[in-house]
Amino acid sequence: MVKHSTLGLLSCPHCQSFLSLRDNLDNEVVDKGNLFCAECGRSFPIKNGIPQFINAGELEGSNLRFARQYDRLAPFYSLFVKAAFLPFGGDRKARKEILDHLDLKGGRLLEVSIGNGVNLPYLFENPNAGEVFGLDISNGQLKQCRKLIEKKGWDIDLFLGTAEKLPFQDASFESILHIGGINFFTGRQQAIEEVIRVAKPECKIIIADEAERLAKVIDGAADDYIPTRMVDLLPDTVEDIRCDDIWMMHGKAHGYCLSFRKPK
Repeated sequence: MVKHSTLGLLSCPHCQSFLSLRDNLDNEVVDKGNLFCAECGRSFPIKNGIPQFINAGELEGSNLRFARQYDRLAPFYSLFVKAAFLPFGGDRKARKEILDHLDLKGGRLLEVSIGNGVNLPYLFENPNAGEVFGLDISNGQLKQCRKLIEKKGWDIDLFLGTAEKLPFQDASFESILHIGGINFFTGRQQAIEEVIRVAKPECKIIIADEAERLAKVIDGAADDYIPTRMVDLLPDTVEDIRCDDIWMMHGKAHGYCLSFRKPK
């Protein structure tokens, strides 16, 4: 369920104006209702505690294809990915290679493309994880993630939305994490600009994904897929840029982990 205290962080993903909650109830959490943007007139439903900032008719390109794909894979996606990571030392090792780059000091952490929550058990091993928020493009994945959250008793707000139009106010998060997916976003440049916008000054941002050879195996990339080095999409204003090879096998990197900071 989305908390009432979270609503102040939200903004319209189209015009970035504040949102108001219709059908406001005097509960600590909100499981249904509508978020309304007075500036552009759009309304966003809250279904089963998850604000819905996109609908299928708004998606296009790779976003539409992969939203459908992850909806279908959602019930057994965890098993699929664990099997895919076996050659790299297993799921824990593969994910810790990335999560260990985070500079956690409490505060709010946003995971873009949280999926079914496969990173959460390892993330919460760090006592400085702070308050976690998760966004994904797939309703199917979010439903699986919610089951995990409820089983574990974690306090996490989930949102259906795209990385290219994040539904959050400027400078809302102390840490931002993305693992998997950006290679195939419809608007990779826009997604990077958005995570920088919602990051607080000095926030460390982590973006990791498969290298081209692994992407074609795991995600079924089209033959004409041409990878773009994410580091080339970063604006000149960011600091402490670092890009590490990850998921090594037979002397070759099958993934990358890009980290950088928003300037003061």
